[in-house]
Amino acid sequence: MQHYAVTDTEFGNPALRQQGCVLVIGNLDGVHNGHRALLRAAKTLAAEKNVKLAVMSFAPHPRLFFAPDAPRFLLTDDETKAALLAECGVDCLYSVQFNAVTAAMSALDFIKTLPVATTGCGHVIVGEDFRFGKNRLGDVEILKKAGGAYGYDVTAVLLHGDGEAPVSSSRIRDYIRTGDIAAANALLGRSWFYPLILPENACATEKNGICAAEAAPENPDLLPPADGYYTGTLRCKRTGAETAAFVLHNGTDLVKIYFDALRLAPSQSPPRPPPQPKGGSILFLPKARRTDAPKEGEIIAALAERCGKEQNETNLNKREYS
Repeated sequence: MQHYAVTDTEFGNPALRQQGCVLVIGNLDGVHNGHRALLRAAKTLAAEKNVKLAVMSFAPHPRLFFAPDAPRFLLTDDETKAALLAECGVDCLYSVQFNAVTAAMSALDFIKTLPVATTGCGHVIVGEDFRFGKNRLGDVEILKKAGGAYGYDVTAVLLHGDGEAPVSSSRIRDYIRTGDIAAANALLGRSWFYPLILPENACATEKNGICAAEAAPENPDLLPPADGYYTGTLRCKRTGAETAAFVLHNGTDLVKIYFDALRLAPSQSPPRPPPQPKGGSILFLPKARRTDAPKEGEIIAALAERCGKEQNETNLNKREYS
């Protein structure tokens, strides 16, 4: 996938154009089931027209520009969004810088400068409630009227996903804020994850092979999990290695995590104490939330048992298929 980081000095640059492309415009935060259904339809249309499928999104999210001190809300950072869009078959991503210049554009200037002059699109697809331009005065009807003058067609869709009810990033955020991870995952069409930074001394404390550490959010703009106690999985972004984990979140920027470091560093073997991870990015994939406060001993015992079962299953598979 081609990925253009379009600054305001590059608006209208002909070198960026994908002439005649099918262009989806929106923030697409989360790249959820509704977005995926829209992208599938757009991909089919692009194939029929024998043109590329492009997406125009905005960085930072406009809400971050207008209200930088508002509570955290993002479901995906720019890197994750780009990866998810590539998985959906997008050929070209325009990450448009949202700043004072972009915010000051009238609706007509927005159309002329971005979809028309920057992408050269032949068909624009947006959500039914799409708004754009200064003070959000532009809407689908204005976009359609301008299409006649600038030579592009417009399709507006309601984001349904595979079901009847509309799917929205706001609904998913509400589920995460209340700790209903299963409902959030159902609308996302994938497992929601929370990126963390593992400290250098992650295994400074260890009992029964289980490490305890405090990790900080990798991106301070991402929506955190609701307060509570979670079972789930940690995944190393660099290697893809995974381990069972127990996470405590109590409203602070630091998240207390319990995990088996050997599972995150599978190339290193016993004896314990476990290897010291060098620190870095990990993803927490919560599975279930509980509101009662378990004792640390209970957490360690449960995790040690779970990790032991996972290791036995791994060893069994190795014997069966070696």
